[in-house]
Amino acid sequence: MPKMTVVDLNQRSEEWLKWRALGITATDIPVILGLSPYKTPWQLWAEKIGRINPPDLSGNPNIQRGVALEDKARQLAESRYGEFLLPMCGECAKWDVLRASFDGVDTQDQPYEFKAPSKTVWDDLEANGVESTAFKLYEAQVQAQLTVAGQSIGRLIFYREDGADQDFEIRLTPERENQIIEAAKHFWQLVQTGQPPELDPDRDWFIPESGTEKFKWEAHAEAWRMQQEQIKSLKDKLKALEKDQKDVQKALINLMGPFRHADVGGVKVTRFEKSGSVDYLKYLQENFPDLDLSTELENYRKPSREEVRFTRSEGELVNRDMSEVITPVKAAYF
Repeated sequence: MPKMTVVDLNQRSEEWLKWRALGITATDIPVILGLSPYKTPWQLWAEKIGRINPPDLSGNPNIQRGVALEDKARQLAESRYGEFLLPMCGECAKWDVLRASFDGVDTQDQPYEFKAPSKTVWDDLEANGVESTAFKLYEAQVQAQLTVAGQSIGRLIFYREDGADQDFEIRLTPERENQIIEAAKHFWQLVQTGQPPELDPDRDWFIPESGTEKFKWEAHAEAWRMQQEQIKSLKDKLKALEKDQKDVQKALINLMGPFRHADVGGVKVTRFEKSGSVDYLKYLQENFPDLDLSTELENYRKPSREEVRFTRSEGELVNRDMSEVITPVKAAYF
């Protein structure tokens, strides 16, 4: 296989971010292939053309943990395989738009990828191995790295703070390599032409088209924001009034002494005892300890229903002016 072109960049630098934005990365491949539970092809496409803002993952604890543990994982792999692993960036010799940032490459140009998963993901890996969601996701990423590196074997190592790891050999067949390159080329063509991939209504964001639809949405959105501010103001006033009323109610109750009824000055007061609620879950746990409540209670669950939640958006998802983001991509590849 032809060797990749090594690109001299410091990973996580501004230049590295720009380089990644002007191509398809190995990290993009699981998304393009529909394997990512975190992002859809449409969302990736919208980020690439600047239609939506990519999420800021700098504060993500999983990302932070991965960065913090990457050196330890690399040292573990170097000791285990007797190799010196060099982090680097490269572009595919067959199609330079496809590129990868490697956690480590050995003397044979074989890539190593390190992941520091959450406990939930780790448990899934232990229970299901190569059938787990995380393995399938990152297997595709490493296979894309192999495509870039021009190699057929690499390693995917999941690493934990206590030093435990799960180590997988990843292989790339010619058929899989061709699938990755063709899928990446098709996706990049969509980026170039501005033609969106198919939307997933369950996972993708609705964004109104320009013109009448967008005008109507923004008009309604502005009205909603104004109404929400007024509702919040009234709720704050109501909350204060309810607090003051509770103080008055306490004073009236104190004046009643032992009496349970009063009707004076336009205020009627009735004092009564209310039975406490029954903790049915505790009752079942104590009296039927062998009962699998999670399964049994599902048989009595009412049908699900759709609900809608409106919240004020602090960070705008849609870029109002896309020209600055799209121009560099057009200049390089359009």
